[in-house]
Amino acid sequence: MTLVTALMSTALLAALGSAMVVGTVSETMIAAAFRHGIETFYAAEGAAAAVAQELAGVPDWQRIADGDEVSRFVDGAATGIRRIGAVTLDLAQATIEVNALAGAAAPCRLYAYGRLGDLVPGARESSIYLAVWVAEYADPEAENEPPALVLIGRAYGPTGSRRTVAMTLSRPTDSGDPDGIRILSWHELR
Repeated sequence: MTLVTALMSTALLAALGSAMVVGTVSETMIAAAFRHGIETFYAAEGAAAAVAQELAGVPDWQRIADGDEVSRFVDGAATGIRRIGAVTLDLAQATIEVNALAGAAAPCRLYAYGRLGDLVPGARESSIYLAVWVAEYADPEAENEPPALVLIGRAYGPTGSRRTVAMTLSRPTDSGDPDGIRILSWHELR
C-alpha cells in the first residue's frame, strides 16, 4: 500500500512539473512574439520617418510619385525574394498587398527597401527587413494645395511578425524653408 501511494505521489508531482514546464515555455514564446511585434512596429515607424527625412531634401516629389526615382536605401532589384530569418518575402507580392491595404487612389510604388542593419548602423544583428512605398495623395476637398505624398512603411520580422505605418506628408506653403515637410497624418495600418 505504501508503494502504491509513493508511485501515485510521484506521478502527480511529475504531471504538475510537466504542466509548469509547458506553461513556462508557452509564456516565453508569447513574450518573444510580443517583443518581435513591438520591434517590427518601431522599425516600420523608423523606416517611414527616414524616408520622410530623405524626401524633405527632394525638390520634385512628382518624379518620386511617378516611380522615376528611388531612395538611396535599396538592396537590389525592386522585385524578387528576400530571406528574413525563417520566412521569405516576395517584394512584388508585398506591393500588391500594400496597394490592397492602403486603398489609395494612386498606386503605391516601392521606393525604399533593405535590412534594418543597412539603414541603422547600430542594428547590424537585426534581421528585420524594411520596405517603404510611396503614393501621390490627392485630397478632393483641397484646391490649390501643395503636392502631398503617402508613405507606407512596413517592417518584416524574422519570425513572421509584420507591422505597417502610413504617413501623409506635404510641403508647408507658409514657410520659407524649401526643404521643409509637414506630417498631415500618421497611423498604423492593420
